Amino acid sequence: MTWFVNYRLDNSVSVADRGLAYGDGVFETIRAVPHCFLQIEDHLSRLFRGLSKLAMPFSNEQQLTLKRFLYSQVLPLIKEESVVKIMVTRGVGGRGYLPPENCIHSIVIGILPAPDYKAQQEKGVSLCVSPVPVSSNRFLAGIKHLNRLENVMAKRFLMASDFEAIMLNTDEKLVECIQSNLFWCKHGVLYTPSLETSGVQGTYRKAIIENQAEYIVQVGCFSLSDLMAADEVFITNSLMGIMPVISVTGVSFPIGVHTRKLQILMQAKDMHGVH
Repeated sequence: MTWFVNYRLDNSVSVADRGLAYGDGVFETIRAVPHCFLQIEDHLSRLFRGLSKLAMPFSNEQQLTLKRFLYSQVLPLIKEESVVKIMVTRGVGGRGYLPPENCIHSIVIGILPAPDYKAQQEKGVSLCVSPVPVSSNRFLAGIKHLNRLENVMAKRFLMASDFEAIMLNTDEKLVECIQSNLFWCKHGVLYTPSLETSGVQGTYRKAIIENQAEYIVQVGCFSLSDLMAADEVFITNSLMGIMPVISVTGVSFPIGVHTRKLQILMQAKDMHGVH
């Protein structure tokens, strides 16, 4: 693993950093292959949008500096499929929740080995339903902020036999999975939960919704019973792509033609870096 802190080779941050104290920041995990970051613009757009939501925006100059560093210093180090993780915090601050008036960001960039999901992409995975609910908060919905305690708790409850867990909000409506977004297909129509008040607006979810014209996509408020009536189910994120679901709480689902069709379509886009 290789780490940069504020654009210098380093692996340590201040103990007074608000990212450590409060999770006061955002992060992205970007799939990278030699000579190419996949979905880089969508990832950076979400990063900058999250910083703005948290009232610590990046200036145009800061955005350009980050992009230049990624392409000039990070990308040449990518010799095989890897994960590039970017964390941006509000930086060092005093005791207490009130942030400092002037934000001096801490920027942490890491190059990590990529997970291998080929077997799961081919054979499918099983899901359970997490006992940990997702909080509803329109101020934080959609962004990938550093405070992921709900996901940490949900991961602790995940059984070894299940790859992922479906997370519901306090009204028992579908939101997402611990580390992925959720889709299902019914009568040739794709469905995915709304993320207006909870969850992370995944870049791969966005690509599926926007970058294909084969299917109607319904985004809305759904219950677990809606999912269980599906013809096909799959989960997505930028590292795993599209992963078929073959079981939800012990109920079997087929790996259907629509899931396979979307896998092929999105993998072709991945190869050309067109997201």
